[in-house]
Amino acid sequence: MQTYVAEINGRAIFAFRSVDDSCAQAWLDIHGLMRRTLERLHSDGKAVWDGQTAIVARKATSGESITWQHSSDRVTDDDVLEEPDNITIWLIPAPQEPRAGTAT
Repeated sequence: MQTYVAEINGRAIFAFRSVDDSCAQAWLDIHGLMRRTLERLHSDGKAVWDGQTAIVARKATSGESITWQHSSDRVTDDDVLEEPDNITIWLIPAPQEPRAGTAT
């Protein structure tokens, strides 16, 4: 598994794990719960996603991968720990829903 980032308009939104590039993009394209969360979520006073702009999967930078690793290490939910690659880590401030999308 590799770490990927969901990017909207050049802004890194969250980090997640996937097998490869095509699987990462496919997950973003079909994951309804995450898409609905992104439509409702605000960060820095503005909507994160307008519901239309492409959400692009790209390989995480080394810093983003480290953030994913350190943050996922702190997750204590027993169900998530059985599948550590299923953890999604926000890379933006999201005060309205700080745990939305924590586990996928």
